[in-house]
This record gives sequence, C-alpha cells and structure tokens, in this order.
Amino acid sequence: MNRKRLFLLVGIGALLLSAAALWQWRAHEADGTAPLARGIAALVKGDARTARVELLNAIRADPQSIPARIAQAQALVDLDDGNGAQAEIERARALGGRPGDMRVLMARALLLQGRADAALAEIEADDIPPSFAGAAMRVAGNIHMARGDMAAAEAALDRAREMAGNDPESWIDTGRYRLMMGDQAGAIVAADRAVALAPKNGKALLLRGELTRSQYGLVAALPWFERALALNPDSVPVLEQYAATLADAGEARRMLSVTRRLLALTPGNARAWFMQAVMAARAGRADLARSLLARTQGRLDGEPATMLLRGVLHLNDGNATLAIEALAPLVQQQPDNAMARTLLGRAYYLAADFPSAATTLAPIVAQRDADPYVLTLAARAQEAMGERIMADDMLARALWPDRPSADPFASADDAALARSAPSNAATAQENIPYIRTLLSTGQAEQAVARARLLSQANAGAPDAYVIWGDALGAAGRQGEAVKAYEMAANLRFSRDIALRLAAALQRAGDPARSMQVVHLFQSQNPDDAQMQRLAAAGYMASGKWREALRMLKAVEARIGSNDALLMADMARASLETGDEERARAYAAFAYRQMPGSPITADAYGWTLFRTGANGQAAVDLLEKAVALAPGQPRLRAHLEQARAELDKRKDRLVAR
Repeated sequence: MNRKRLFLLVGIGALLLSAAALWQWRAHEADGTAPLARGIAALVKGDARTARVELLNAIRADPQSIPARIAQAQALVDLDDGNGAQAEIERARALGGRPGDMRVLMARALLLQGRADAALAEIEADDIPPSFAGAAMRVAGNIHMARGDMAAAEAALDRAREMAGNDPESWIDTGRYRLMMGDQAGAIVAADRAVALAPKNGKALLLRGELTRSQYGLVAALPWFERALALNPDSVPVLEQYAATLADAGEARRMLSVTRRLLALTPGNARAWFMQAVMAARAGRADLARSLLARTQGRLDGEPATMLLRGVLHLNDGNATLAIEALAPLVQQQPDNAMARTLLGRAYYLAADFPSAATTLAPIVAQRDADPYVLTLAARAQEAMGERIMADDMLARALWPDRPSADPFASADDAALARSAPSNAATAQENIPYIRTLLSTGQAEQAVARARLLSQANAGAPDAYVIWGDALGAAGRQGEAVKAYEMAANLRFSRDIALRLAAALQRAGDPARSMQVVHLFQSQNPDDAQMQRLAAAGYMASGKWREALRMLKAVEARIGSNDALLMADMARASLETGDEERARAYAAFAYRQMPGSPITADAYGWTLFRTGANGQAAVDLLEKAVALAPGQPRLRAHLEQARAELDKRKDRLVAR
C-alpha cells in the first residue's frame, strides 16, 4: 500500500471518529445530560451563576429531569433566590421526587424568604434520609438563629459538627453563629478550621476575610477576598465585601470598578449603588449621592449606614426636619454612635428644638474628652434656653488646650441600672451598661470586679475586655488596663480599641508604644482621619514636621477646614517646615474661627513672632493665650521668648 493511500485511509478513519463523537455530543446535548453534568460541576466549584445557566439548558432539553430540577434549586439557593428555588423543588416533587430528599434544600429556600417557621417544619419532618441528617442539623442551627433562639442554634450546630466534623459548611455556619454572639476568638477558630478543610471554598474564605478585617485591619483582609474572587470572580457576596473594604481603605477607584462589576452581574444591586453614593458624598457631590442613593429603592433604608448617609445629605440640604427623621431612629438603635448623636444634636439645633439638642448631646458632653465642636454646639443650645452659666462652662471646656483622657461612653438610660446588679454576671447585654453606670457613679473597684467576671465568662469576646480595661483605667490601674485592651485588640483591632490602647499606654508612661499602636492601625486603615490626626500629633511631638504636615493635610481633605484646632496645628507644622506665608494664613484663619481659644491665640501669636510680622501683636496674642490658660508651660514659654525678643528690639532702637 503506497503512502498516499495510507494517509487517505487514516484521514477517513479520523473523520468517522469525529463524526461519531459529534453525534454523541449532540445526543447528550439533546437529552440534557451534558449540560446537567456541566451544571453540577459548576456547583461543585462554587460557580452558581454558571450552573444556573447550564441547568436551565438541561431542563429545557428534559423538563421531566428530577436531578436537573434539584440541582437548579441548589444553584438558586446559592444565588439567594429562595422563591425560584422553592418553585423548582415543588416541580421536582410533582414529577415524583421523594420529598425527604429535598427537605433540607426546601428549608434553605424558605429561610431565604424569611419564613423561618415553615423552614423549621420542613427540617423536623421524619422522612429525611440518614445521609442528610448532618446537613439538616446544620440548617436547623441557621433556622434557630433566624428565630432568635440562640441556645437551640448552638445545640444544633454542635450536633452538626459531631455528625459531620469534616464538613466545612458546618464550621462556616458555626463561625457565623459565634460572630453573632460576640465570640470573636471562637469565630476565628471556626473559620480557620473551615479554610483548612476546604482551602478553595469561597464562603470559608469570605468569612475569614471578614474576620481578618476586624482582627487586623482593612489592608490585611483584602488578600482573603482576592483569593475567593480568584476561585469565583462572579461571587456577589465576596464582591460586595471586597468593594466595601476597598472603600473604607480609601481605594475609591478600585471600589468603583468592583461596584460596576457588581451592577453588571446583578443590575440594581442596592449595595453597589449605596457604596457609590457614599463615595460621591465624600467627594462633596451631594446631588450625585442623592441620585445614587435613590437607586437602592429603599431596600437598605433600615440599615444604620443608610440612615447616617441620609441624615448627612439632609443636613447638607438644610432640611433639619428630614435629618431628624433619619437620625433619631439610628441613635435609638445605637446610643453609643457618637457621630450619629452629634449629627442629630446639630439637626435639633438647626430645627430650633434646643431642649432636644441638649438632651441628645448630653452623654457626649458628660465625657471628659468631649470634642470642642460638640461642646460648642451644646453651649449654643444652652444659650438659646437661657442657661448662660452652663453654656459658659461648656465653652470654657471647648477652648481648653488639653483634651483629657477618654471616658467610657455612658447613656443617660443606664442610670437606673446602678440600683441592682444583673443576676447573670456572664451576660454582656446586661452587664456592660451596668458596669458603665458603676464607673459613671465613681464605683470603680466594684466595676473592676464585675468586669473581671464578665471577661472570664466571655474569653473570646473583645467587648468584655474593653469594659474591663475601662474599669481598670478608672481605678487608676493603668498597666493592667493596657493588658486588658491588648487582649481586646488581639481579637478585634477596631478604632475604638486602638484609641483606648494608645491612650492607656500614654497614661502608663509609654508614649513610644502608644504611637506604635497608632501607626499600626493607620497602616491597616490608611483613610482614617482620627488616626491620621493622632499620627500627626506624634510626629509633631518628635519633631518630624514634614510627616506631621502630610498627615494634617490628609485630615483636612477628609473633614474640611472648619476645625480651628486643626488649622492651628497646620500653622505650626507649616512654620516648622519653612512655609511662613501658609503658616500665617492658617494661624489667622484658626484664630478667626475660635478667637477665645488659648490654642489659636498662641498659634497666631507664635507664628507672627517667628515670621517677624508684627512683634507687638504677637506678644498681645501670646499674653491672651496665657491669660486664658495660665497653667500651660508651652504657652508661657512662648510668651517669655517673644517678650525677651521684643525688649531686645526696643533696646536696639533706643541705642540708635
């Protein structure tokens, strides 16, 4: 046989084999088995969006396929479409599928719809096969959580892990439960176990990312979300968390790109529109922010962040009444939210409801470290009510050059708790307000004892260590307070805990470690204005003026230039870096904003003296600063130096 004929026969054989393969492929496509296999494979990979499309093709090819209906229901559950999943399960049952095999999936579908009681009825049915028992127990835990029965939820999840200890889903749900209960350490253990069992499980990586964000910070969390997205780039829950983390980290451009991806996948995604609205508001584009917020169609109106944004936008519009409507429910829900409380106080003041403004601001005013803006606002409300003495006292505090250390934030509603201790020392919900009340009434040692019991009973809860540190600090035991705050920070490195730890280290005489805490928090949360301001203070104290000025400018970009004390600091930093013209502008602006403050008077006077602008005016301002705060050594030193120099100038003139 010649070579040409051999090649011809081989070619014909290959063609026949290809034709056979094509015929077989078309047969599998026609009967739905091929798209069913691809859909199930996508489900296993965690790609529910692809699975839904493939399974839809499988159902079109074979509408009577029970496996395709069940698999499609699973895909829809993974996509949070409870109604669609329920419809597919009901069709599968109508086609003859065994109800028991679908109880767990139906329970999940009903739970997504908020029908917890109906879901519980499914999961308690007696026809669930033994092979589904572990999954049924896990879903039961979620149902009990939704119904608020946390004891039953814990028991069900414990049982689920006993039945299927190597099931990552059980550990993921356990982590969510522990996080809900405030057991941060327990949640971290559960998340780590889930990731170890299933390193490519997107839900496990998502949970670990969320926990890392609170445990270490925003920047540390980003790689976890990126790992999850590398496995499934279309995961909406991961994209939402990733975008939110980027936004808080100041990565506005990257956040915008992710939200656009979200909207391409899920048109009308409320969280994507909301994040874009927040970004627009931060950029000062209030009209755009309102337009974007309107696109959420009210789906997020009950969430604290939405209430806060609406309140801010209404205040920017000058509509105090609508601002009150948005902010009052938020303050009721979160009485410790100082920002919301301050904005609500401002709204009441603008609406001429001065008694409500004073009442709203009272818990913040009661703190020793109350912000000058809040004190000034509260003073204006007292003035409007004719309470001149109280107003003068608040204004004096606002103008004082030193801010005392922070007090625990106590609510006026907590006072009644001082009369009787909660019966259960292990319950944070009752004990934390009670301990705060003990502190506010001067019973520091009793507060320490109660807080110690609470922290021992809740070893994984950072809030228990925080209140223990507060009590120890109030009792003057600063070294022990540092240790308590460190234990809290190891579990959740939030701004609140970082500020407490930094302040406790300062009081304990360790300013270097205090600034390490500030810089560590700032490295993870680079867009946090409060920490930028603290970092600037640390740089100024160590003579690093360029670094201080860089931080202060970042703060100004976030909060604006209407903070007199910030402008005074910028004047000082500009002066030390050799920019005399800017220093004079900042100092003059600060003084115009708050002429009764010893800080602004000193900053303006010292700047005029150092730049040689007007010697007598400089001395007059420095004398005013010392008269307002005679106990401040730095102010007195500035005055003495300026007087001495002015006297030398006069002597030289006389000598001539």
